[in-house]
Amino acid sequence: MRNWLFLSLITLLLVSCGDEKEVHETEIYQIRAIGTLSTTEYTLGKIIHWDDEGEWYKFGDRKILLSCKATVKAGVNLSTIKESDIEVKGRKIIIQLPPPEIVSFEMDPDLVRTEMTDVNGFRSDFSQVDKSKVLQKGEESIRKDLKKLNILDEAEQNAKIFIIDFYKNLGFEQVIVHETPKDKRNTNVDH
Repeated sequence: MRNWLFLSLITLLLVSCGDEKEVHETEIYQIRAIGTLSTTEYTLGKIIHWDDEGEWYKFGDRKILLSCKATVKAGVNLSTIKESDIEVKGRKIIIQLPPPEIVSFEMDPDLVRTEMTDVNGFRSDFSQVDKSKVLQKGEESIRKDLKKLNILDEAEQNAKIFIIDFYKNLGFEQVIVHETPKDKRNTNVDH
């Protein structure tokens, strides 16, 4: 009975030690195949007020109030990870994360509403071209607001969580992800 118990214990240890499979180099760099990973999405609304007082030769003024919404996605481009960005030390992996970026910025035309117009004197109503110019100002304002919202920081943190889970599922025990230093980031949100 003792021999059977001893053999069973040894067999169990050998089988459990066999679970420590080695991660192949091709699996380590598979993360690049994901490409651009969007990890954060914001929907932002903006009310745009514009007064067009006109030129000295135009009698009257006109005002418009528009509302719009923009959907902004941020993330990291994993296809830019180079071999030098990944260091493997046994069951530990260290990765330099690509810098976060604005992946997409979309203003849905179906969500643009003219809330109010006021035209007086001999002025003409707002044309579609006029409204487009006002919307362009709204887009510029939303892009400025993005810098205050820290969307890039949030996208980077979410990407880190994804990468840690990705490599732990491959069998790494310790996953260290280094962020791009803030002073080396492209903080341009005019994508």
